[in-house]
Amino acid sequence: MGGAVSAGEDNDDLIDNLKEAYYIRSDLVERAFRAIDRADYYLDEYRDNAYKDLAWRHGNIHLSAPCIYSEVMEALDLHPGLSFLNLGSGTGYLSTMVGLILGTCNCAHN
Repeated sequence: MGGAVSAGEDNDDLIDNLKEAYYIRSDLVERAFRAIDRADYYLDEYRDNAYKDLAWRHGNIHLSAPCIYSEVMEALDLHPGLSFLNLGSGTGYLSTMVGLILGTCNCAHN
């Protein structure tokens, strides 16, 4: 799943493309995506794939497509003070972005 938006050259390009395709609609979600570089969650030899809107799996490491994460984050109507439980959190990419939105008093469980 994914491939809904063009690949970017870097994290900012990826987010710009997600915004242009209306996957990212809120400022909170945009700021979280911009604060966390997706490439940091890839093995070095696969970083060329980091800015593509595609899911990635290597052994037991899995990242869903960025368009999926943005849809989830927008649908949850996240804001500071909420709790968040992510079962099967994979690399922690989604949980990290959600934690940024929930703030220092959040309860983000992985």
